[in-house]
Amino acid sequence: MAALEADEGPYRLRRSEGAAWPPKEHAYGGQVDDLRQRLAFPALVTARLLLPVLLLATLMEAAYLYTDALLYLPAAPAVVQKAMLAISDLILPMAWFSIHLTNRRLGAPYAFGQLVAGMALIALLALINPYDVNNWINATPALSLRALLAFCLAFFLANFASITFFDGARGPRWWSAPLAASFAASLVFSAIYYPAAFAGGEEVAWADSALVHFALFFGESVLLLIPYWLLRPAMRPIDGLNGY
Repeated sequence: MAALEADEGPYRLRRSEGAAWPPKEHAYGGQVDDLRQRLAFPALVTARLLLPVLLLATLMEAAYLYTDALLYLPAAPAVVQKAMLAISDLILPMAWFSIHLTNRRLGAPYAFGQLVAGMALIALLALINPYDVNNWINATPALSLRALLAFCLAFFLANFASITFFDGARGPRWWSAPLAASFAASLVFSAIYYPAAFAGGEEVAWADSALVHFALFFGESVLLLIPYWLLRPAMRPIDGLNGY
């Protein structure tokens, strides 16, 4: 009994207040945060990502709606005309440009969160109301399931590569990160989407189409360096990131 009542050594009996739950001063590093403190960081992340996610979802939706709006290029070479360029191809570089801005301002984890949340939002809207959209839009593109799945896969992987390249190329030369990221996104999207969506079919020369689209995507991305440069003062990096 004397041994049990001892209050010495690593296995000494603790007083009744030491068994309080949730633990406070006696365990796990001290005072436990209240509910407001625990929700503060998730609320901050949500507030920071709200506009970037809505912007990305809007651009993705616009790219889908303008898939059939082909560009009229009578003076272009035959290989360009056969690539069937559309207005949606001009919107896609704007989508990963929005992710570049998030990456510059908030860092790679936020940019990846924007990508996942934006695609999830589009998927959620499609699942909630997949057919009645025709009631308020005159015409929606007729994409095959194969092309739609190929687009989602290519878009996700292209922007994942873009986020990685942007973070790796971040530095004192302001143009290196967005240029490397845009090159990666253009290359990965073109290399994945066109063979995945059209290989084996006779109506589209997918190899030539992939090459033409890559040139268009990257060429437009180079032009988007101008608004990127203009937006740099308003999109200064926060939380460190070495100021780049």
